[in-house]
Formats: sequence, C-alpha cells, structure tokens
Amino acid sequence: MSTKKGSLVSLMIGAIGVVYGDIGTSPLYALKSCFSIGKLPVDESNVLGLISIFIWSLFLIVTIKYINVVMRVDDQGEGGILVLSTICEKLELGKYVYIPMFLGILGSALIFGDGVITPAISVLGALEGLVLISPEFSHFILPFAILVLSVLFYIQKSGSGMIGSYFGPIMILWFVTLGLMGIVSLIQSPTILLSFNPFYAVSFMVNNGWIALLTLGGTILVVTGAEAIYADMGHFGKRPITISWTFFVFPSLILNYLGQGALLLSEPEAIANPFYLLVPDMALYPMIILSTMATIIASQAILSGVFSLAWQGIMLNYLPRLTVTHTSSRQIGQVYVPAINLILYVLTITAVLTFRSSENLAVAYGLSVAGCMLITTCLVFYIAYKQWHWSKFTLAALFAPLIMIDITFVITNLIKIVEGAWYTVLITVFSTYVIYIWIRGSQALEDQKAVPHKSLKTFLMEYQEGHPTKIPGTAIFMSRFPNKVPNSLSIHLNHNKFLFKKLLFVSVVIKNVPKSNGDHKYSFTQITNSAYVINANFGFMEVPSLRKVMNWAKEQKIITHDEEITFILSKGVPVVSNHPTLSGFGENLYIFLSKNSLSAYEFYNIPNHKVIELGVRYRV
Repeated sequence: MSTKKGSLVSLMIGAIGVVYGDIGTSPLYALKSCFSIGKLPVDESNVLGLISIFIWSLFLIVTIKYINVVMRVDDQGEGGILVLSTICEKLELGKYVYIPMFLGILGSALIFGDGVITPAISVLGALEGLVLISPEFSHFILPFAILVLSVLFYIQKSGSGMIGSYFGPIMILWFVTLGLMGIVSLIQSPTILLSFNPFYAVSFMVNNGWIALLTLGGTILVVTGAEAIYADMGHFGKRPITISWTFFVFPSLILNYLGQGALLLSEPEAIANPFYLLVPDMALYPMIILSTMATIIASQAILSGVFSLAWQGIMLNYLPRLTVTHTSSRQIGQVYVPAINLILYVLTITAVLTFRSSENLAVAYGLSVAGCMLITTCLVFYIAYKQWHWSKFTLAALFAPLIMIDITFVITNLIKIVEGAWYTVLITVFSTYVIYIWIRGSQALEDQKAVPHKSLKTFLMEYQEGHPTKIPGTAIFMSRFPNKVPNSLSIHLNHNKFLFKKLLFVSVVIKNVPKSNGDHKYSFTQITNSAYVINANFGFMEVPSLRKVMNWAKEQKIITHDEEITFILSKGVPVVSNHPTLSGFGENLYIFLSKNSLSAYEFYNIPNHKVIELGVRYRV
C-alpha cells in the first residue's frame, strides 16, 4: 500500500521529533564521557579511534541491526520488546516456552531504568553549557536541572500531545544545527575524515587494551535510543522511520561527531566540553536553550514509551491494575500512569542528586541500553532461525558480530557497577522482582478458584430447576473463562440464592497480539432462554472498553437501552497463610500491590452505583 507524499512527510517529521530524541541528544555528552571514563590522553590516535568507533557503532547497530533487520519483525505493524517476546512465544519452544516471556519482562525492566537515567543525563548535559558562560553558573546547574525535570514530570498528566506538535520542528532545527556545527569544524581540520576507516577503531582497541574496554562501555551512549526506533514503529511506520534516519538523522549525527573530533585534533583542551565549544560565543545562549528543549523532548519520548510499556504490562497481567489516563483519542499508545510517573520522578531526581553531572551519570547509563539490545538481538535471531528459515551461514555472518558487540557492551558496563552501574542494576532487579511477585500472587488466586466440572449452561439449568423465582432486572458477571461458572456467580448464589431475570456473562480476553481486529472481536452465545455469554477479545495495546461491549450488545438486541443493569463482580483479597506461595517481603509486597490495585469496576469505568462487589479471600 503506497503512502501519500503529504502523509509520508508528516510521519517523517513526527518520527524525527519522537523516535530520535534520545539518540539525537547523545552528542551533548558521549565523546566527553568516553575520554573521562577511560582517562585517556586527547591525542590524534585516540580521537580518530573513538570517532571511528562512534561511526561504525551507529552504522552497525542502528542502520544494519535495527533499521534493516529488527524492524522486519512486527505484529500487525507494531514493534517493541514485549511484542517481540510474544511473537517468540508463539513459535515452537517446548519446555523453554517461558524464556521469551522472561526476556520480555527483563527487557521492560531495563527500559524502565532507561526512563530514569535518560531525563537526568540529558538535562544535565544541556545545562552544563552554562559553565562556559561563567564558572559561577556551575552552582546553578543542579537546581536548574531539578526545576526543569520537575516541570517535565508535572506536565505528563496533560499528555504528550500538549507539546507533541512542537517536537518535530524543534528536533529538525536541532539536527540541522548539529550538522552545521560539525561541517564548520570539519572544514578546519579535515584530518578527522580518516576515522571512516575502521582500522582506527581496531587500532584504538589494540593499543589501549583494558582501558579501551572500559571506554567501550561509554561508547554505548552513542546508540542510546536505538530501541525507540523499533518500539515506535507502529506509531509512524517503517518507511518514514527508515527514510528520516538514513537521509537526515544519521548524517547529522555523523557530521557533529566528526566536528567534535576535528575540534579536539586542533584544540585538545576542548575536551572540557567539545559539544558547546563548537558553538560560537554569540550563539551560546540560544544553543543552551535549544539543547535544553531537545533534551526535554528526548526525555518526553522515553517517558511516553515507559507509560505505554506499563499499560501493556497491566493488560498482560504482569503488573497490578493501576490508574491509567488515556491522553489521546486517536493514538492508543499515548497514556499517562500517575503511579509510574511519581516513581520515575523520585528515581530521576535521586540520580541527579547522587551523580551530580552527566559524566558521572554516563557510568550508570549504558547497562540498561546494552542489556535491552542484547535481548532484542537474541529474540530476533531465534525468529530468523525458526520463522524466516535463514541458513546457518547467513545467521552466523549477521548475528555473530551483532551478539558479540552486544555482549561486549554488557560486560564493559557491568565492570562499572561500583562506579555507578549499581543504580541501573538496582532499578532493573527490583522492577523484575515486582513483576515476578505480581505474577506469582495472581497465579495463587487462579489456583485457588474452584473450577466446576459442569459447564455454565448445565449449572444454570440445574440451578433454575430448584430456584424458579427470579429477581427483576439484568445481571452482568465478568468471567475470565468463557462458558465456565465465574467466581462472582458462585458467591452471589451462596449468599443471595436467586438468579436475575436476565444474565449476561462477559468474558474479556487479552490476546498476545497488539490489537484484536476482525469479525471475531465480539461474539455471543445464547445458552438458555435468559442467559448469554459474550466474548470480547482485545490486544494488549488496546483499551478494554466495557462501554463498547455493551453498545455492541445493544446493537445485537441482547439488551435494550432502558434495561435495569447490575454488575456483580468479585475482588480477590490476599491474606497471609501458613503454607504460602510467597513468603516474607514478597508476600507483604504482593498484599500491598493488591490493596493498591484498581477494582474491576474502576478499571472498566463501571458506574459504582450499578456494581455489587463480592470479596474473595485467598492465601498467598
């Protein structure tokens, strides 16, 4: 299907504004941080070597891996780490079927860590240019950073659409400025063009030995944000993302890194801040403003991605039901999760106060990015082997270098645990632990629910024979399993004894697909004269709207507009047990999460005056 020129251009502008915000602000701190991490002398061989590594990292990881390989994997046009893991789950894995789910969860936890570090390092990197105006301004960097970040997190409740319309034009100006800054410096020291030769990258690694490995851990900063290319594929499409990278973003980044390298060749002392020292003195103020705006956009993009990921986790029952605000009627992925926003804010401000500079934060940054990239490579490798049926030679030729690069990045960033990577590890481990506890506790509830041997139809017919009297009105029971007796019905009959005149059993099923489309999204079966089973299928990126289900039921004449409807729901209440599934801190954590989880009527936006909620106590 061809894309119209106008729509292609608008999608490209949107992609430049949202997809490439993170990777586009890396020039602020990447080169300076690499020299700082390895404490390398600023000489010609090191400058040429590092710029060569930058160039080839962008080419191999972004252009080859993400643009040309990873983006071939999609589910209904959607991408992202959870989409990738659900695709792998559908392949034949035998007893290893849970590995993709675990990798998807781990990758999500790593992205959550990225959502903490990216705003901190980006905003600090932009504001550090104030020191070049006056050394006295160094005292204001931290307060200004906290102020900017506080405003950024505060406006999240309004949705990214509030400032989203400005993303594209501002980032286009940003990338044009990056390119022009690089060209001016490049003309003055064209020797830097030698760095296109990969020999200099190899020479750098050989000559610097162990120090080169440490420095390589900082090189990951050049490709931070590459995962967003895949995650936002469903929002903008493959073609706009590919074109905007190949012909605009990639050349702009290369030119700026070349320009910074050229500056260091002629002025080694410029390593103090090679990005801002490319800027003429008269343009320093507007450049700091533009940089701050670009970092806000980069931060906004990663925050929106974390919120979207949290929503997917809630739908897949990896996380408790949290309050979620859908900030756009046109874009499913635009959501705001207040609890996640607060946690991110606290952790981001803590990172700023703990590390205090972009150089120090660079040590903590790389691990989450490297880990997520390695998971993506492994999952795509399995898809290429199992689904695409690539030959062993092709697989080895392409994936062996990519996996080796990713493993190297992971190892070199793990080495920096004491210096700062501990912060990322801590966030990732705890995030994964929370998801694990929630899944285990939820499974305990399912295991303790009595599953009747008889079908729902048989149960209702037998019950009506002994209890022919019915209550006026229509009762709606939410059921996780179609044609099975829901827990809420069993409890209701144990206490109230009587059935309603009409019964609707609504089964909302979350499929392992981004969106559930087609004629089978909604269906119903009449099981008795007055009882119906409605099946509603949703993907994990959709909003499971009960209102839409009810409107569809009215269209099918199952219910009428003037019927008196009562929703009868059950709510699990976890209690401490002598023989628990969980114990100690995990048990208390799950009980806390469950108590703060939304009830079904809150999650599905059912008016509370129409709801009867029945509590179910179960052991964890």
